[in-house]
Amino acid sequence: MVEASVDASVAAAPRVESAEAPVGAVATGHRRRDVQGLRGVAILLVVLYHAGLGTHGGFTGVDVFFVISGFVIAGTLLRELEATDRVALGRFYARRVRRLLPAFALMVVAVSLAGILAAPAAAQRMSALTALFAAAFSANVYLGHLAAGYFGVSSTLDPFLHTWTLAVEEQFYLVFPAVLLGSWALARRLGARRAQARLAACAAIAAVALVSGVLAWRMSRGAGGSFTGSQTFTFYSSPTRAWEFAAGALVALTAPWLAAVPRAAAALVGACGLGAVLAGGLAIDAGSRFPVVAAGVPVAGAVAIVAAGSVSERGAASRLLGSPPLTFVGDVSYSWYLWHWPLIVFAAALWPSSSRSGVYAALVALLLAWLSFRYVENPVRRGARFGRGALALAAACLGASALAGAALLGASQGLRNTAQTMKVWAAERAPHADVLRHCDSKFPLGPATSAACTWRVANPRGTVVLVGDSNAGHFTEAVTTAARRAGFDATVVTHHACPFADVRIVGGVAPEAECRRFFTGTLATLVRRHPTLVIVAQRTDAYLDTGAWSLALPDGGGLTSAPTKKAAVFERGLARAVDRLGRAGVRTVIVHPVPQVPAPGAGCAVLLVLTHGCAGSVSRAVADRELEPAVRLEDAVAAQAPRSGVLTVEGSLCARICSSVRGQTLVYTDPEHLSVPGSELLAPVFYRYLSRVLVPARRSSRS
Repeated sequence: MVEASVDASVAAAPRVESAEAPVGAVATGHRRRDVQGLRGVAILLVVLYHAGLGTHGGFTGVDVFFVISGFVIAGTLLRELEATDRVALGRFYARRVRRLLPAFALMVVAVSLAGILAAPAAAQRMSALTALFAAAFSANVYLGHLAAGYFGVSSTLDPFLHTWTLAVEEQFYLVFPAVLLGSWALARRLGARRAQARLAACAAIAAVALVSGVLAWRMSRGAGGSFTGSQTFTFYSSPTRAWEFAAGALVALTAPWLAAVPRAAAALVGACGLGAVLAGGLAIDAGSRFPVVAAGVPVAGAVAIVAAGSVSERGAASRLLGSPPLTFVGDVSYSWYLWHWPLIVFAAALWPSSSRSGVYAALVALLLAWLSFRYVENPVRRGARFGRGALALAAACLGASALAGAALLGASQGLRNTAQTMKVWAAERAPHADVLRHCDSKFPLGPATSAACTWRVANPRGTVVLVGDSNAGHFTEAVTTAARRAGFDATVVTHHACPFADVRIVGGVAPEAECRRFFTGTLATLVRRHPTLVIVAQRTDAYLDTGAWSLALPDGGGLTSAPTKKAAVFERGLARAVDRLGRAGVRTVIVHPVPQVPAPGAGCAVLLVLTHGCAGSVSRAVADRELEPAVRLEDAVAAQAPRSGVLTVEGSLCARICSSVRGQTLVYTDPEHLSVPGSELLAPVFYRYLSRVLVPARRSSRS
């Protein structure tokens, strides 16, 4: 989220429909109520999305804010350029300081102090470092370079995660004026008139937009090497977001020519733009292609709205956006953005079993936003005593933010070093051995597999291979312990978010081609090596239910995201894999997914960890209902494939209740994954299965 820094005043509105210029509007500009209302729509999309209220694409509100910022800042600078051929940058940045930093510093200090007990325990250190980087206008740089990995701490647990957008905007403030001023000054020096200088500035900004857009498009497709790294860079970096600001700036720059557009046509464009913004917030999801769809739709919509309002504010969309409720929300949008995300994170961490905590937190944040707007933002922005000394104000705000972040970092380290409950909790959340030994990787079983991924015994009876996604990985300790006890070598090869099934999978964490290479290469090696037993485990229920994933068979048929169709595709793909192993004489067992338990996991608040309150549970009846489609599918595959069986571990995890904690031992690290102690709990289950099926077994000379 970004807050365009010039209140609600915007330049370059050639047809002024009203003489209204309320307090807070720049004297030479015109208050654009539709722009303020658009800001209100954008923050509503973001907050509803974060509160879990059904706006699947609510994150696109950020893109709308970027367009507004580009439009407002370009308009502000253009007014001064057209009047004087120069810009008082000192005054420009002083306004930015008064507008943004006091409210920001208040939030950082308050959230850092509250985070000592309320922050998710696993993300406390990350939160502190994000606050420190945010104080240096570079939170996006820190977040973009995190290498948390699949079992690492999710950045969504960071109460300062939202500051990445503020960093992008602040970086825009540093660069954009130079581009605009440079192109304008060069044109004027070459003898161009002001209208021609505006054209030169348009060309410069259009060039920036083109370069940035192409970079974003290429990086989103893995042009930077690592697909995941490229995606992260594309999402967080200023260079790949600059085109969104530039799009808004171009509307301000082209305002004189927009005046020739008929008002009826402008009204239609504005209505279509509002439809695009709302459709993006409701229909786009995390799996949508970036930047063409995920950012392109909301940016195009926002540009259409702002451009239409520059022609006339009497269109239906402009009048709707200019309504008092939306303009009020737009007024407090900056503070609401600052407060809503930390409170949602804290509420989820403190009340993990509540499904409505995010809603209540968002409402409390709205109250805090109004208080901040009323008693911090407006007094500082309008107060005469703050008119000078902007540098001192900036130093005070950023210094206080940095000190607060350092205090949170120190508290986090102190708790981990001194509190026994924190030590135990952190140890129980340690990564599984497949991650530590780099067996969870994009490389299929074969020459690239590390020797450390095989646990050996003296005089082995054969080899047991564990294969699948991260839900195979969390059985690593159980399988390797059971196999060695039964006299077998154990090999583990996993790839998170890639099922061991002959399917195409699109929209997940890992690229489709990477998953296909992992599956085909691993299957070929298993057929060639002929191990004694292959244990297949994966989160089958997630592949069927999660809308982000689309499935298709590799030899024909289109991608589908409908659960029933995905079930048919997945069943055929899994059957192909198991049947191929069976025909090669390789015995296979499919392990049913573990029950999903609403475990706080990494998101558990420090306070709950300290008081042994970090637990979640679900009735076994509910767990059975949720797993039933996946269990039925896997049972059907095993029943039809030669030399295949199934294994369920649910009985060892659940009685009448499935709990994330047993005694004071953490069994689950998150709702879908077992902890290392949880995995070790299942070693006897796997040992009994191996003893019943494989022992005594003849030695396999080919294993």
